[in-house]
This record gives sequence, C-alpha cells and structure tokens, in this order.
Amino acid sequence: MTRSGFAAALLASVAMAPANADERAAVEAQIEALQARRARARVTAAAAVERGSKPRSWKLPGTNTSMQLGGYAKLDIIYDLNASSGDTLGITGLPIDGSADGNRQGNFRIHARQSRLWIKTWTPTDWGGMATVIEADFFGGGGNQLVSNSNSFRIRKAYGRLGPVLAGQDFSTFYLGPAVGPTIDFNGPSGQVFIRQALIRYTHSFGGGTSLDIAVENPETGFVISPGGLAVAGALGPSLDSLPDIVIKLSHRFSKGYVALAGLFRRLNVNDGGAAGLSSSTFGWGVHFGGVLRFNNKRTRIGGTVVGGEGLGRYVIQGRTSAILNGTSSVGQSLSAVSSIAGQIWIEHRWTDTIRTTVIYGRAFTDQAAANTTGVGGKTGLGALVQDVQSVHANMLWNPTPKVEIGLEYMYGFNGVINSANATAHRIQIGFKYSF
Repeated sequence: MTRSGFAAALLASVAMAPANADERAAVEAQIEALQARRARARVTAAAAVERGSKPRSWKLPGTNTSMQLGGYAKLDIIYDLNASSGDTLGITGLPIDGSADGNRQGNFRIHARQSRLWIKTWTPTDWGGMATVIEADFFGGGGNQLVSNSNSFRIRKAYGRLGPVLAGQDFSTFYLGPAVGPTIDFNGPSGQVFIRQALIRYTHSFGGGTSLDIAVENPETGFVISPGGLAVAGALGPSLDSLPDIVIKLSHRFSKGYVALAGLFRRLNVNDGGAAGLSSSTFGWGVHFGGVLRFNNKRTRIGGTVVGGEGLGRYVIQGRTSAILNGTSSVGQSLSAVSSIAGQIWIEHRWTDTIRTTVIYGRAFTDQAAANTTGVGGKTGLGALVQDVQSVHANMLWNPTPKVEIGLEYMYGFNGVINSANATAHRIQIGFKYSF
C-alpha cells in the first residue's frame, strides 16, 4: 500500500471506528507525522537536483559545488585513396611513393576512437572560485580489429584551478586553440602547435579581454637524431631533462576575434650515464603568433598561426625533431637544436545557420640537413628523414540539430623526405558526432 493510501485508510478508520478521544488523537498524530515525512522527502528530492552556478550544471547534494557532465560519441568513416596512414592523417608515417608499401593502395576503416567524456566542477571558496576538469577519450593504445575493436581510455585533461593558478594536465600554454582551423580528422592540419602536458600556470587578467599567462611545463627532450647511429631516435632516446619548459603568452579576445603571442624556452639534454661517454646539452626556443577574425556579419572567419624557433620538436605537429648530435664518436659529440618554421592558415564560411565550409593549408619545415653541417657524411649521412610536411583539409559540416554534427572532408598530405622519394596521401573522411 502506498503512503497516500495508508493515510486515507487511517482517516477512514478514524471516521468509522467508535474510538475514544485518546485513541483518535493518537491516530491523528500518526497521520501528521506521515505527512511531515512526505514533505521532507519532497524537499530532499528537490535539493538533489538543485540548479548549479553554470549552464547545464547541478549542485552536488549537501555541497555548494556545481557539476557538469558532457562529451560526445563520434563515428569516423575513412577511405584512403592510396596507402593508409592510420586512424588519423599521420603524414610523417606515410610509405614512400613507389615503394612496396606505397603500392598497397586503397583502404577502408571505421572507428569511434575520438568519442569523449568530461566532468567539470565549480566551487566558491574564500580564495576565489575553484574549478576542476577531467577529460578522456579512446585514442590510447591497445585494442585490435579482430574481435572487440576496443582501444584504451586515455587522459586528455586533468587539472584544478584556484583563482588565477591552474595545476594539472591541460593544453600547453604555447598552444593557440582559437586560431586553429576545425577539421574532421583528429590530428588537424600540419604546422600547428598542439600538445597537452602537465603544467602549473598563472593567469593575470588586465581586463577588456587581455590576459597574460606564465607557465612551467613538463620537459621532454625527445626525438634526438644521431647521423652516426650513436643515439636512439625518438622519445626513448638518452634524454635527461633537468629543467622545466617555460612558456609566456599574451592574448586578447575582442568582439570580432582573438589574437595571441607566445614564447617558449627549453633545455635539451642527452646523457647515457657514461655508457658511451655521451653527454651534451643545448637550449631551444620558439615564438608563436596567431589569431582569428570574424567578419561578414560573423558568417566568415579567417584564422592562422605561424611558429618558428630552434628545438621546438614535439610542440609542432609533424615537425617533431628537436636536435641532432654531431661528431664522429660518442665522446665529444655536440647537440645542435634543429631550426624549424611552421604554420597553418584557414578560412571558414557559414552558408546557412547549419551548414559551413572550411579550407585549411598547413606546413611544417624542419631544417634537419642544415643542423648537421659538421656531422658524419654531411647531409648524405642523414638518410630518409622528414623535412617538409604539408597538408590540405577541405570540409563541409552540417548541424541538423544543435547537438549533432555530420561532416565530409577531403585531405591531402605531402611528406618531403631528405635523400629519398617523397610520400603523398589522399583521404576522404566522414564524421558523425553526437554531443550531450
């Protein structure tokens, strides 16, 4: 029997039974207690879904913390007209044109690895507002295409922010997100700065949309190449990082767009612990400028970035080499930072409120040959190393409803390789994205 039915039965019994005054009073007290409990239950239920301080958020019961849950499910359908470059357009990994792998043309692939989940919270404190963000997707390792097609759930962001200080993993302060063109491809255009890593960042707002960021970020020399084969290429080489990367950024947001200038300073170091007498270090630096402008009644946007420096390495998509070791033996080798310049430019136009088109050109040039002017064999000793990477993305995106995005994209990739034939890619990709 429900509580309301029980209360009605009690009332009926009171009306029908020839009870004395004490008995009647006891029954009425029970009814009042039951009604009070029902009222408290309604209040508790209402409190459990109390509106939070941010849009689409709610208060955690018994706290002043607002929580928001979101993300999306995304399906990508990919067809490579020539050799496959994987689940993203990995141009630096393309097989050389005319090689056996390069002749294996035409590959069809469907995956949902970009699907994403995030949790955000906001809490007022005596020190200012506190916020947390945890975000993850499925572009981790593992999985196969034989049974479950599963891939590992991996961390993208995990940080807390109290007042002006952020600590945790986030996009590098050297990254200029609003200035990068939108793509269906997960990697995006060549030549962009793109990296997430652990950091501590202080932000000072000058008001009017202008802010200054100063950050210390996780270092990783990585991707050191030895012409004589004396060091392992890649992030697992004999690197030993003794100083954090330092980044400073000045940015300004205004009604028609965004502009930012960032500087990077880092120390590159290799040390094999005396195994072969390999010990050398140098410094790297970079300057990154970019922005986006809206015009034509905000129906058209033009944006782009340009970055240059020495030892940029992993900060630039598909321009990853940080340094080269020069010398004829491990003892006495010197580490030379590789100079590079990269960038991307794009234009987006909204044909209607739900349909838009974007065209993006990106390029990254890494001067690996010039960095080895005193090395073994000069330029010929470098072998087949990537030097010039270019990409074109042309897409059309349609939002039939605000939470659904369907898109078609054509991609072209060019991989200019030292002392070898080049590599090219042509890809068509369709994406279905459902946000919540």
